[in-house]
Amino acid sequence: FAKEAIRLYGDKIPAQSQENILKQQITIGMSPYEAKLAGGAFYYKVEADQKVWPSNADPLVVIDKQSIAPDESKIWMTFETETQFPGEGKSRFEVYFSHGKAQTIKKLVQSKND
Repeated sequence: FAKEAIRLYGDKIPAQSQENILKQQITIGMSPYEAKLAGGAFYYKVEADQKVWPSNADPLVVIDKQSIAPDESKIWMTFETETQFPGEGKSRFEVYFSHGKAQTIKKLVQSKND
């Protein structure tokens, strides 16, 4: 899926992001769309910018719009991959976005029951 998206929309995705997407690694500065391409399936939490979005806005639409029209929405996307932290096996991590860009990437501690 990511390769096809890069083929079709590569002119809109920075070269460094394309490289990281193909390595399946999310980096600071990526948009939520780029992170989705790199990390795959995710859980999310969204605090939509009240100046832009109605209270009943679809959070997935808010996430998608950040790539083309970033606002002050706050977004947390949680992924679980084997590629984000090479050599560490499958890791769960949270990416925080504001102004349409990844600001932090935080590895989450998993309980022994996970």
